[in-house]
Amino acid sequence: MDVTPLIRRDTKIIQGYKYGVFKVSGESFSQSIIVSANKISHWPYAQIKTGQDLTVEHFKAIYDHDPEIEIVLVGTGQTQYFIPMALRALVKQTYGFSIEPMDNGAASRTYNVLIAEGRPVAILLLCTPFK
Repeated sequence: MDVTPLIRRDTKIIQGYKYGVFKVSGESFSQSIIVSANKISHWPYAQIKTGQDLTVEHFKAIYDHDPEIEIVLVGTGQTQYFIPMALRALVKQTYGFSIEPMDNGAASRTYNVLIAEGRPVAILLLCTPFK
């Protein structure tokens, strides 16, 4: 019996990441991106390299990407950076989605699971320098 989740062919999935390059549904990206089930967008704040530098305004690009999103996984690079609860609450109040910071690996794996379940999720992958 095949236990692989049935994911629509056009659904965007994270296939890999290495040295600041993300592979999403056969395409490679070397900058920060927003990915949801049907769309990939470049994130316009390339100067942001860690979750510690985020402000509420930075999340507008995700809302513009897809206003129906309920959960945004924030891939903060090689290391998980915590996002202050006050900012998380303000983002929820302003844009209507919750944000969950994780390192890029954990965020990518979690995104793929939630997409397979059909959840309204997006991922922000921050392209950070590798040490």
